Amino acid sequence: QKFRSRMSNPKRQRKLIAGALVLIPGFLLMLSMVALPLPSTMEDVEIAYTEILPVDYDESVLKPLEKMAETKDYGQCTVRNAIFPAHPIEPCFSASYPGSGAKMTWLLIEAITGLQTHNDITFEGKQHAVTTKTHYPSKEGHLLDSHETVPRAIVVLRQPLNALPSYFNYLYEMENQLENHSTRAPIEAWIKWRNTYLQQELEAWRNFVDYWMQKYTPVNRLLASFEKLTDDVMGPAETTRVAEFLSRSEGVHTCPPELIPCVWHKVVKYKDSNSSGNEGRRLQVVDASDAERGPGLANFQIDPTKFALSDPTQPNSQRSGPEYIPPYTQDQFDSVKVILNGLIEKYSHEKSLVPILESYIDGVDKRKEELKMKGN
Repeated sequence: QKFRSRMSNPKRQRKLIAGALVLIPGFLLMLSMVALPLPSTMEDVEIAYTEILPVDYDESVLKPLEKMAETKDYGQCTVRNAIFPAHPIEPCFSASYPGSGAKMTWLLIEAITGLQTHNDITFEGKQHAVTTKTHYPSKEGHLLDSHETVPRAIVVLRQPLNALPSYFNYLYEMENQLENHSTRAPIEAWIKWRNTYLQQELEAWRNFVDYWMQKYTPVNRLLASFEKLTDDVMGPAETTRVAEFLSRSEGVHTCPPELIPCVWHKVVKYKDSNSSGNEGRRLQVVDASDAERGPGLANFQIDPTKFALSDPTQPNSQRSGPEYIPPYTQDQFDSVKVILNGLIEKYSHEKSLVPILESYIDGVDKRKEELKMKGN
């Protein structure tokens, strides 16, 4: 009788209902955890993981990042030489169109994992490095015979207005027998090449995006923005996405999240960092007796005296030379927009790709307006 009396009290009923609403979600979550089978195959892992989407950071996250950028205080850390892994690693591509920061990206990957990368020319044994750098399907890339065995990829995209001039700088260096990543081409040389090859290169850039979007599912593909990776505020956040994706590979352990801003700063913003001399990125020949380099080379029957270890502590990956904003005509700007809009229409459902492409269109529109203001 007393129980019924208490239950008939409206105030008491509201409290009980509120309590039930709090408990029910937790109970359902427990049931789902019990019912969910543990992943036992690569196919199951794909179901367990979700796509690592770009994050819209709120003020509570952005404020510390903005303070780091303002003060240049990214904390203390030590970036060591990457070692050759002594154990097999689940292979992963690190793909980018030429001129889109491939060198910077592979040094950053080595710094946050402590493991060596290699490229699509050096080795077929892709389980012997943390990632395989490739520009495929551009003409600077190579299709590996065993590419179908590589289950995942990091794809770095860069605004084509900037990627293509950077690629031309590489071609200029090769033609003039200059050190790679050392020299920016004269503006007259850029204009001549642009007028001849722009449409061809834009179509190749589009084909690159098409290839990697179709080769992997969103879960097994991370789209990273060069612009965010190099941004003073967003750089550490974008690098955290890369680290999370890499940590999903069997045999890979990344540095603690709290150290990523410091590691990012030392590799990407090395000119601002006082951590080392940074007079140039060195390729160091492995000393087989140096235990710090790791035992992996001998384990895989690779001659250690012929394998050059890259050095993320010396990341010099920026060119010197005449500084200018690579110019385009209004018609050429429109050609870039046609490529970008076509990709947006084709991949409108891709939550990682569309925001990047939209930001590139905004950049083209800004440049078009600037050119118009100059009377061109």
